[in-house]
Amino acid sequence: MIALGMIDDGGDTAVEPFFAWMHAMDLGRFNITVNQVSPTVEHAVRKVTHGRPDVWLLRARRALTSRALLDLCGDGAPQERLRPVVVVCDDDIGEIGDVLSRRASAVVLVNDSPWQITSAIHAAAARKLFLSSQVLDQYRDQIVELITSPPSRRLGVLTNREHDVLVCLAEGKSNAQIARCLYISRATVGSHVLSILRKLEVSNRTEAAALAYQYGLMDNRPGGTATELEAQPAMKELRHA
Repeated sequence: MIALGMIDDGGDTAVEPFFAWMHAMDLGRFNITVNQVSPTVEHAVRKVTHGRPDVWLLRARRALTSRALLDLCGDGAPQERLRPVVVVCDDDIGEIGDVLSRRASAVVLVNDSPWQITSAIHAAAARKLFLSSQVLDQYRDQIVELITSPPSRRLGVLTNREHDVLVCLAEGKSNAQIARCLYISRATVGSHVLSILRKLEVSNRTEAAALAYQYGLMDNRPGGTATELEAQPAMKELRHA
């Protein structure tokens, strides 16, 4: 059972309904029990001496400061660890960013559903990051770019010739085979390979080839050629690496 401490000052008409239905909910069926309700952070901190809740639920604008979180949660957690705090925010990215920078585990919005709130409480109890789905929906494109862009951006810095060398490399060709295929010297191939490894920030040919496959450089390559048949052992080794 997760012990929840609520800081409900009752002075914000926008958030008052939120805390009202929180009080009315049967939280026990979500394995949550409210063991402390305080009107202010200062009052909550004074009551902490009688037992600290597992998770705090509070309003960002009125209650949240670094000092408040330190007093509520204690200073025993490592600096990189999230604090067991769920913060109720407006749909304001600046406010949300400020909350996250203070290492709060969860951010919910005033009109989130009870299921979102209870999920946020459980995430905070486990020191796991939780963001309202409304926030995730609003910033979906930025999240996708953040997760997927860095390697693909690195591929974009390759020259056309380096791109050709990388494709040949991913097919399993040796430097000598790449030189014959592209009508360049082996020394030039070696120079291109070193440049590719540096630009892609990888340590060897296998990692570079893996990026080529991962980001679709090989998707439109014709199959069944003699050179590809020669490369089969290397390609199998790459796939099992």
